Amino acid sequence: MSAILARKAVVAGLLIVFLLVGLGIGYVAAPPKIEIKEVIVEVPPKPEVYKVVWLCPLTGVLGTYGENSKAATELAVKEVNEWLEKMKAPWRLEIIFEDTVTDPPTALAKLKTWHGLGVKFFIGPMSSGEVKACKDYADANKLLLISPSSTSPALSIPDDWIFRFCPDDAIQGPAIARMIWDAGVRHVIVTWRGDPWGDGLREYTDAAFVKLGGIIYKEYDIRYDPGAKDFPVEAAMLEGYVKALLDKGIPKKEIGILAISFEEITMYMEDAAAYPLLREILWFGSDGTVLCEPLVKHPIAAKFAADTKFINTITAPELAKYPRFDLVKAHVEKVLGRTPDPYAYITYDIVWTLAYAFNIVGYKPEEVRDILPKVVETWSFYHGASGPIVLNVHGDKAWSDYDLWIIMEVAPGVFKWEKVGIWKGGIDKITWYIPIY
Repeated sequence: MSAILARKAVVAGLLIVFLLVGLGIGYVAAPPKIEIKEVIVEVPPKPEVYKVVWLCPLTGVLGTYGENSKAATELAVKEVNEWLEKMKAPWRLEIIFEDTVTDPPTALAKLKTWHGLGVKFFIGPMSSGEVKACKDYADANKLLLISPSSTSPALSIPDDWIFRFCPDDAIQGPAIARMIWDAGVRHVIVTWRGDPWGDGLREYTDAAFVKLGGIIYKEYDIRYDPGAKDFPVEAAMLEGYVKALLDKGIPKKEIGILAISFEEITMYMEDAAAYPLLREILWFGSDGTVLCEPLVKHPIAAKFAADTKFINTITAPELAKYPRFDLVKAHVEKVLGRTPDPYAYITYDIVWTLAYAFNIVGYKPEEVRDILPKVVETWSFYHGASGPIVLNVHGDKAWSDYDLWIIMEVAPGVFKWEKVGIWKGGIDKITWYIPIY
C-alpha cells in the first residue's frame, strides 16, 4: 500500500515540475506575434451594358415581319455576347424590344422616351411612315437609327442619322413593272396605302411600267387611308373600273391590279372576293405583302390570292456564299414555324455590325456613324446572313435583286407561299423557277 502511495507522489511531483518549467518558459520566451496582413482580392469590373432599342412592329400591319426580325435579333444578341465573353470584352449588348404597333406617332413617342433614358442607338422602325416620323428628332439629337426595311425614296437623304440596310423603291419599282409586264398585263389599276412608302413605290412603279410600254390609269387610282380595316367601298370601285376597261374593248388577260399594301391586304382581298369579276383579274403586290402570314391563313382571302395569282417582290438575299443565312432561317423556323422574310436576315446583320462598331469605337454615335458603312460592307461580304451590303451616299443599300413569291393552293383549302422566280436588276430580267402564266 505504501509503494502505491509513493508512486503517486512521484507522478504528482513531476506534473508540478513540468507546469513550473512551462510557466517559466512562458515568462522567458513568449510566443511570437503573428502579423495579419490585409489581402485585397481584385474583382473584375462588371461589364458595361450597351443598350439598343428595337422599334419593332410586333403588332399592327407589319406584325409578321416584326416577329420574324425579333427572333433573328435574339439569335444575334446571344451570339454577340458569347463572342464578347470569349474575348473578355469590357461590355455586353442588350437589345430592348418596343412594339411600335406599326404606327408612326407611337414609334416617335417611344424613340423620345428611350432617348430620355440615355439610349442613343435604335434598330428600326420598319415602315417608312414610322421612319419619317422619327427622322427630324433623330437628326436633331444625333440618334442613330438603322432600319432593315424602310424603302421610301423620299427618305434617301445624305448625311442624316438614318441608315437603311435595304434598297429603296427606286429599285423595287422596276422589278414590279417587269413582273407585271412578263405576266402579259398591259393595263394597270393601282390601289395603295396613302403613306410615304405607298406613294413612293407607286410613283417609281408607274414610271418603270410606262417606260416598258404599259398604261397606268390614274383616273382609276384608289389611294386609301393606311388605318383602314375594311375595304367594301374600294372593292366596289375596283370592280367598276375593271368593267370600264372591259367596255373599252381591253382583253381581260391584259388587265391587272397592283395592290401596294401591308397586312391589311387580307381584309382588302376578303372584300374583293365578293366580286367574281375581280377574281378573274391578275393581282400584283410588293414587299409589303410578301410572305404575309395572316393572308395565307385566311381561307377566303388566301383562296382569292391563289386564284388571282397574287405575286409579290422582295429584296433577295444571296444564298450561295453566306452560310449564316441557313443559321438564321433554321432558328426562325424553329421559333415561329414559318419561313422568315429577307428583312429578318438583314436585321441579324444589323445587330452584328453594330456590335463590331461598338467594339471598335465604343457607344459613341458620331464615331459609329462614321465607320458603319465600312464595317457593314466588310461584315456582309464575309459573314452576313443577307448577302453583300454596300451603302450608297444616302446610307441605303445600293443595289439588289428581287425574289418573286406567290400564294399557291397546295391541297384543298391549304395555302402556302412559294418562291417562283427572281428579278435580276443588272439586266432587268426575270428567271422563273415555276411557270405560272
